[in-house]
Amino acid sequence: MEQERNPKYSPVNSPQKPGTDWNQNETPEERARKRKERITIASLITLLIAVLSILFSLLHEQLASQTQQASVSPAAALTASATIPPEESASAESAQIPAVDAGLLVSFLDVGQGDSAFLRSPSGKTMLVDGGPEGSFPVIDHYLTSLGVVGLDVVVASHLHSDHIGGLISVVDTYPIGAFYYPPFDAESDTYFRLLDALKESQVTVKQPLAGVNTFIPWDDQVEVRILSPYDTIYQDFNDTSYIIRISYGNTAVLLTGDATELAEKLALKAQPNHLFRADVLKVAHHGSSDATFEKFLDTVSPAIAVISVGKDNDYGHPHDSLLDRLSERGITVYRTDQDGTITLLLDGTSVRVIK
Repeated sequence: MEQERNPKYSPVNSPQKPGTDWNQNETPEERARKRKERITIASLITLLIAVLSILFSLLHEQLASQTQQASVSPAAALTASATIPPEESASAESAQIPAVDAGLLVSFLDVGQGDSAFLRSPSGKTMLVDGGPEGSFPVIDHYLTSLGVVGLDVVVASHLHSDHIGGLISVVDTYPIGAFYYPPFDAESDTYFRLLDALKESQVTVKQPLAGVNTFIPWDDQVEVRILSPYDTIYQDFNDTSYIIRISYGNTAVLLTGDATELAEKLALKAQPNHLFRADVLKVAHHGSSDATFEKFLDTVSPAIAVISVGKDNDYGHPHDSLLDRLSERGITVYRTDQDGTITLLLDGTSVRVIK
């Protein structure tokens, strides 16, 4: 053990006595071979050092660029993008976004056959609800970057199906996150397990509340984020484990429903006072499937605007004609990501305005 702690005194490295020639029995050929080996090793080490130096320089430049971008606060970036003429702005999206204090910003991102919504509070707090299927991260990252977002205060997975959490894996790996929420119903999928690994690796605070009499997600003092479903019960359809969340600012509100079906709607309406479901904007459940957003639920929510997050020419026939008929009969204005792309709205506390 002593020799391991002090390798310079190990037998193979003992000091050579004066006058002792350890190589006296080597032939010239052997000495030439060893010299050639040392030259080769030295050349490889030199090449490795050169490669590492180049990589370090590239990494330094990238970190310097990121630091320069991050030094601009989200609020400042948003204010600047709102005042620069569109033709001079680096991003068309940011040029159209109002200043931070204009109200509650809600953007339903076009991630194909999946869900992803970004919210920004009047004080600049950020929230991402769902991340679409795998492959959606470039869309999310581009949008967040265009707004100058460098971190997310809250991220929510409405439930654990891959078309809602696939893109969140890269979000967790890339962005600092204050708290991550998802319902306490485990899924059996590779996507879910990789999300858990990403959360553990990033050391993100994870919370899994169920709906109750008054269950909230802390986010912004001016905005109430209330969980209306799911409950501590057994659901036969995993879609019904979805969070139903009402986000209200002043006298305006948006209701996010994940993939909740008629059963979850009925249970939630039975458990909570009806006025808690009223909202100006409804994110239609399950991409416009025929098994959700039924008459009683629609009449209780009474939205002016319905947003359907759905992929173009998807294999499921979403949105279903029966769902579109229910919306049309009530005079609800419908926006669809497959037709309208990313849909951005501003809730100023008294009214809702469509940005694009």
